[in-house]
Amino acid sequence: MLNDVKVGTIVRTPGDFNAFSFEDSYRATGGVPVVSLSFRAVGGGLRKDPKPVARALPAFFANLLPEDKLREAMEKHHSGSVRAGNDFDLLVALGSDLPGAVRVVPSGGTFAQHEDISALKPKARFSLAGVQMKLSVMKNSGKGGGLTLPLGDEQGSYIAKFPSTAFPGVAENEYANLALAEAIGMDVPERELVEQSEFEGIPKEFETLSDGKVLLVERFDRGENGRRIHIEDFAQVFGVYPSRKYEGAAYHDVAAALNVAVSSAAALEFVRRLALAALTGNGDMHLKNWSLIYREAGDNPQLAPIYDVLSTIPYIPADAMALSLAGERPFKALNAQRWKAFANRARLPEAAVLSSVVDTIERVNDRWWSLPEREVVPAKVLERIDAHVRVMTPILGTCAN
Repeated sequence: MLNDVKVGTIVRTPGDFNAFSFEDSYRATGGVPVVSLSFRAVGGGLRKDPKPVARALPAFFANLLPEDKLREAMEKHHSGSVRAGNDFDLLVALGSDLPGAVRVVPSGGTFAQHEDISALKPKARFSLAGVQMKLSVMKNSGKGGGLTLPLGDEQGSYIAKFPSTAFPGVAENEYANLALAEAIGMDVPERELVEQSEFEGIPKEFETLSDGKVLLVERFDRGENGRRIHIEDFAQVFGVYPSRKYEGAAYHDVAAALNVAVSSAAALEFVRRLALAALTGNGDMHLKNWSLIYREAGDNPQLAPIYDVLSTIPYIPADAMALSLAGERPFKALNAQRWKAFANRARLPEAAVLSSVVDTIERVNDRWWSLPEREVVPAKVLERIDAHVRVMTPILGTCAN
């Protein structure tokens, strides 16, 4: 389902093949509202149904599931009905609260369950992509407030990102980077830092042992009264599995897709966000960290707000860009020649790309050094971010010549 529109059916066949087919009624619309650009044929309308995949969901659906720690926690939470490593089982368990407006619900037929769900307490049934321990949460209205997990059919309207033992100050780091992105004119979701003590009734599978603040970010795929707004990330756009999010495409592919599917303005906004990542040392802007959003009728993609922006350099000093930019990943290689080559591969005007990079570094240097949110970032982390910004400013500044 895409909101209330039945789009198609996923069937698990004998031998653990997963087949997806579109509904005739959805085909008749030509594929509106849009589920994914990956399903669109070049000449308009929908492609043929994808071939069944052995022991894996089609890539679009695989990208709706959590990864690593959050996946392990969800599998443990639903251990009665989800076999470890089985994507189909997990999609069934979490299908009522997925990223965007997609819902996976039982068809009219019988529905095999490994446990009697009605006899059990409601469970958390949300999915968020990514490897960090993050939870979809609700703010409790009324006296006492607090934050809780949505259970059963409830929906969270915030993402809570928990601290990490491996990466100290990661919540504060991202909080400051989001504030910087907003200060230089980017579309950024609302966010705040909160204490772990504000969370109530978190099942032990989802608890983290790390001390520190939690970053709370408003979900831009949820509207008023829990209305779902459809999004898809660029792994979904390109039909790439989550395991290939660091090599399934290059940055010029994303820019070219935005230029065609959205607008040249969206492609140049993407360039500004890339320049911000290079300047602040963010080595994790892989395919799943860029998304399209489908507002209103769901037929018109736009570049979604910026998210998952933090400096990785303080934790991984030798880090580089997550995808290649005109054949290069190291931050220090991203001089004017690289951006010119990128512009040509993306079929964007060279001058517009270079001026977008220059505009971004000027805005960052104008705002970063006096940004109030710097004060919450641990001193050692901030020192390393500052050092990187100082090194990268003249390198990216070659775009001005």
